[in-house]
Amino acid sequence: MDELLMEMVDPRPQRHDAARRRRLVSTVVILGLAGVGVTALTTAALFTDNEAVAGNGITTGTIDLAASAPDFVVPSGGLAPGDAVLAEVTVRNGGSLRYRYAVRYQATDVDTSSGTADHAPDAEATDARLTAQLQLRLYAGVTCTRAGTDGAEPLARAGRVDGAGALATDGWTRLLGDPTSLAQPGDRDLPSQESETLCVRLDLAQDAGNEYQDTSSSISLRFDAEQTTNNS
Repeated sequence: MDELLMEMVDPRPQRHDAARRRRLVSTVVILGLAGVGVTALTTAALFTDNEAVAGNGITTGTIDLAASAPDFVVPSGGLAPGDAVLAEVTVRNGGSLRYRYAVRYQATDVDTSSGTADHAPDAEATDARLTAQLQLRLYAGVTCTRAGTDGAEPLARAGRVDGAGALATDGWTRLLGDPTSLAQPGDRDLPSQESETLCVRLDLAQDAGNEYQDTSSSISLRFDAEQTTNNS
């Protein structure tokens, strides 16, 4: 009787109920582990994408100055006092950028004196330098002849003027503009792919004396260009 009462108060679980509970616990654990697995997958891997794009190429401009050599036509007998020789020089901008340019000259005396009285009656052995009797002038926008330049205002001049002065013979000397950076008075402006023609004139002084017979000199021009963009 006592055992029957105990079973009614605290009934023992049937075997099939115990197995059912175990299956429930196992199912909960499996679902919990599956949840942990999904969470770990979500935080450890991300969908990503990337793309590389290339911009247009960057190319620098060019400064390309070209100048023709002056071709002075000297009389077959040589220059006489008061003579002038002229030559055209074409300056071209073959680059892609606008530039400004300056001009320098270099004068050099060539010693051709024989030192004889026939050639230098005023000096037994002359050291006369022809550059002391020459005037160099530079023009633009004129007919490059003596008539075309007489009375025209030159862009620049150097050497003997009104009986005084001489061409410099100590290296390259400024004639027009300034080859340093930034715009300077006298600089010539030349757009890309354009050109301009200058006229160079050399005069032998009218009062050059006998000591300048059989003398010679050479004149060279130098053109220096620089960009104008961002360089004003």
